[in-house]
Amino acid sequence: MTLINDIFNIKQPQRDPQSGDLLVVEPFLTEAHFRRAVILLVDHNDSEGTVGLVLNRRSNISLNSVLRNASCPTHIPLHIGGPVEHGRLLYIHTLGNRFREAIPLENGLYIGGNFADVVKYLNSDEYDERCIKFFAGYCGWTPGQLKKEIEEKTWAVTSLNDTLAAMVAQDDYYWQEIVATLGKEFRAWLLCPNEPHLN
Repeated sequence: MTLINDIFNIKQPQRDPQSGDLLVVEPFLTEAHFRRAVILLVDHNDSEGTVGLVLNRRSNISLNSVLRNASCPTHIPLHIGGPVEHGRLLYIHTLGNRFREAIPLENGLYIGGNFADVVKYLNSDEYDERCIKFFAGYCGWTPGQLKKEIEEKTWAVTSLNDTLAAMVAQDDYYWQEIVATLGKEFRAWLLCPNEPHLN
């Protein structure tokens, strides 16, 4: 093992993930979709696999530009939820049962719901960008795959303690904020350069 891996590799065991948790990527994973990513697990089942959404990867595309049959304000951003099914639109929100068929997660978050209800909300005076977040695509793991990656120290697992921060999360700043909450064992991650493969 190289010296740099000795410095930044976390030996602390991780707890088993569950729906509603966050996955925080280790700083040396440079694959575009996962570089400094914080992922919200929206569905986790040991026998069926795992689905998650990258919270801090905002695209330059607006929601309005990808909707064909529904109009909405032009300023609503679209986030890249992960590398799987980029043509699939998903959304999380804090609006409870305001949207019929919404599925509760944890910490006041919901996923999905009747899209006609969503469009009506987006076009109302009540719309608040802190309450709903849209994603193109998602992250997916087959049964046992995520467990193996956690054992390999690719991910740290933590609870989502600040729903508002998750809803407004952007870029590396959110990754740094979450890493700072993981404890002193993870402080070395914050010292890792943004582009470690170039050093």
